Amino acid sequence: MAVTIKDIAKEAGVSVSAVSLVLNNRPCRISEEKRKQIREIAQRHHYAPNQAARSLVTKESRMLAFILPDIENVFFSSLAKRIEDCCRREGYMLLIANSNDQYEQDKVLLRNISARGVDGIFIIVSNESYRYKSKLIQELQNLPIPYVMVDRVYEQFVCDKVLYDNEQGAYLAVQHLQENGHTRIGCVVNTASNNGRLRLQGYKRALKEKGIKFDPRYVAQGDYHFESGYQAAQELLKTDITAAFVSNDMMAMGFLKKLYECGLTVPQQFSLVGYDNSLSPFILGVDLTSVAQDPQRLGEEACQLLFTRLKDSQAPAKMVCLPPQLIVRNSVGKME
Repeated sequence: MAVTIKDIAKEAGVSVSAVSLVLNNRPCRISEEKRKQIREIAQRHHYAPNQAARSLVTKESRMLAFILPDIENVFFSSLAKRIEDCCRREGYMLLIANSNDQYEQDKVLLRNISARGVDGIFIIVSNESYRYKSKLIQELQNLPIPYVMVDRVYEQFVCDKVLYDNEQGAYLAVQHLQENGHTRIGCVVNTASNNGRLRLQGYKRALKEKGIKFDPRYVAQGDYHFESGYQAAQELLKTDITAAFVSNDMMAMGFLKKLYECGLTVPQQFSLVGYDNSLSPFILGVDLTSVAQDPQRLGEEACQLLFTRLKDSQAPAKMVCLPPQLIVRNSVGKME
């Protein structure tokens, strides 16, 4: 039978309220010797507190939530694992909810999760929520608990947020292709996404610096899924490009499939750079050069922001913009 707080109080010769205060690290007039005895008894009996009862004392659930767009996306699932690990180290459980990249789900999940008594929320907004920016901002402002925007943010909205520099990441990718002699470079990007639009800006900036005129024929739309990368390759390979920057690794895999079907080898006949650095171990036959957004660092920065906010609700809002890194492998060949 599990030991209760009453059992600990009886063995220690103190009141139940005294045990509760000690185990919850609350201020109380109990000697340090008695505090030590109470904790030793609890540890010896493997006491596990009733979280619902504990919440009545601490006003904390020790539960956090993470709303993300697509748990099947390797980058998001990897990020969720890192955030969960970080939360667990700090004594929090993490509830993970998937919005299916839809604004209505963002709205419903924010309301339902906050009503369940979690202490704070991490949110990666859906791409669709950029079309309803003012409405979702209102939902966020109405939350009675702290929150952190992660990866996808509203740039002019003042709140705690952490992201990678998307424009710089794309710039590094295209610059690497240019350094290897490529001038006719395709781009697969999701302009329905704010991150995608920033990556397109990075692509254009790299072209401009080299005096290369932007050609809209070299840009194809994707939606971050495998099939859209395949379809984009079908479109772009009708042009005279010798290389492509594909703005996430899942689409890069689809692009690779079409290259193989066309009998084109990488990097001998075609060069390719991806984004996220999340799928290289799973791609056979080529080590994909990709822009890294380290989910470990992103997750830890997000957790640090939320933990700080939980301790000080009046602290100024903070934005953390992390520098991406190009991981060079063997998917880019030199133009002769």
